[in-house]
Amino acid sequence: MRSDTLRLVDECPTVVGMITAAVGSGDSLDSAIRTVAEDGPAHSRRLFSRAVRMADTKGSGSLTVALASEVAGLPEGASGYRNAVMLCIAASESSDDGEGLRLLKEASDVALDSVRAMGERYSSSLTVPCMTVFGLGIMVPMILMSVMPMLGIGGLFGDVGIDSNMIVVVTLVLIPAVILAISLWIRRGNPFGPQTADTSGVRYAVPLLLAVPLAAVQLQRGGGIDEAVLLSVAPAALVTALLMVPDRRTERRRLSCEKGLRSCVFELGNRMMSGESFERVCAETVSGRSECADLGVTIGREMAICRGDVESAVTRSVAPISGEVSRAFCDILRCSVRDTEDAGRLAISLGRQFHNSDNVRRELESRLKSMVDMMTGTAVLFAPLVLGMSVSMLGPLSEIAGYREVGDTGAVLSVYLVELCALIAVLTSDLGGRPGIREVVWRFSTMAPVALVVFRICCGLEL
Repeated sequence: MRSDTLRLVDECPTVVGMITAAVGSGDSLDSAIRTVAEDGPAHSRRLFSRAVRMADTKGSGSLTVALASEVAGLPEGASGYRNAVMLCIAASESSDDGEGLRLLKEASDVALDSVRAMGERYSSSLTVPCMTVFGLGIMVPMILMSVMPMLGIGGLFGDVGIDSNMIVVVTLVLIPAVILAISLWIRRGNPFGPQTADTSGVRYAVPLLLAVPLAAVQLQRGGGIDEAVLLSVAPAALVTALLMVPDRRTERRRLSCEKGLRSCVFELGNRMMSGESFERVCAETVSGRSECADLGVTIGREMAICRGDVESAVTRSVAPISGEVSRAFCDILRCSVRDTEDAGRLAISLGRQFHNSDNVRRELESRLKSMVDMMTGTAVLFAPLVLGMSVSMLGPLSEIAGYREVGDTGAVLSVYLVELCALIAVLTSDLGGRPGIREVVWRFSTMAPVALVVFRICCGLEL
């Protein structure tokens, strides 16, 4: 229930924006509520749909009363959501247009403040679990695979031998299982993550299967397990990363274009306030930003052949880049049919909301970036460095004391580092704001080769 509440708060700026756009374009609040119930974010869609059913089945006197009743029953953690929706209701009932706009702006500010406060609490809550992953990922394997055997060389454990099989199981099974459980717990509590698992990127993981035949070839040639892991996983990961580069570049261009589009909404409003029509200035405004130049050409071409159906032309061209901006453009267009100046004010209001929302998101991303960088550095550099140096120290000491190492320490830790990179890829993809299999595969493919090479170099040092 707490996770649903957090996600509901995260959806609040989007919901306020949809209501602002609908009311600002001349629609009634009832129409805005039905729009959110049909096309809004998942949790808000369910909430607004209950209000619609309540009103349609005569369980409530009006749709507005039904919605007010629904949000009044929200838990205390969603108080910001409740206050923002109630302000939107008050704005729709105001007879003064200026007062209504002021209330809608206040509702947007309340929604963004709620998201900012929630993000700060969430980022603060990550300190302990991330430090736990840091300790488990480096210190425990080092103690099990290196420190305990070195203590055994000195006779600390007497005649009691070290159960090497148990240590291997703990290193390769138990520790990764605990780290995975922590990662899933963090993912579940992330209010900014997706609500459903994204499996569309499974195809990107297929090249990683190249590691299986490469490992088989290395083992058949008599190579050690650590060498087989290095010469199979690292090439497969590098091939995967190279194949994903064009897709990453395309996605980067789309994100840059989306960012530019959100800024265009405010500029569009300024031009429409001076009396220019939406059809005339939309493509020009978008083309004026270098990152959106191609999209501006597309919008202009679609409008030229749309035979008067400008809304469909805007949707076809803009929706693949940003569904939210596409919806805002369509609302501004419908408002411009009635009054161009009102449409300009609506565009400025929506552009201000986009700008404020983007600022809040950037603040939250910067707070999480330190955690992401620490976890990535752990998997890529610090863990292989510490574990590799431990192995290099254990070898000479074992040889001097005539002590048999716990299994093949280098081989076990090589496999463990591959597991650690995969687990950290899952964790950082959630914290990085773009979770999904595609992001996990990319992060693993860029981390694993570096980690294995660093580990191999450190293992080869003679101390």
